[in-house]
Amino acid sequence: MPAVPAAARTVPDPPIPAPIAASGDRTLHLSDLDPEQRKALPPLKVSMHMWNDDPMERFVILDGNRLREGDRIGEAVVTAITRDGVVLDWQGRRLLVPIR
Repeated sequence: MPAVPAAARTVPDPPIPAPIAASGDRTLHLSDLDPEQRKALPPLKVSMHMWNDDPMERFVILDGNRLREGDRIGEAVVTAITRDGVVLDWQGRRLLVPIR
């Protein structure tokens, strides 16, 4: 099989991030929770947010913990680090913790 010149090779586009909410799901903001629900969560202070096209390069420092997608903080799981915040799965709900 003949070699393909480097100039003729194509580099695939990076994968498009999955939508924050799955079909039928609603991503809530912390302000959507009632006071009792909010008290059940840790403080959720974002002190650093690093988003990158490469999911392996994404991380967030939340309540002093460096976390990646899939990591746990208390009862919540970091399901996505997006350009504008962190999405947590908590008690079957998707919560967006914004960076602003």
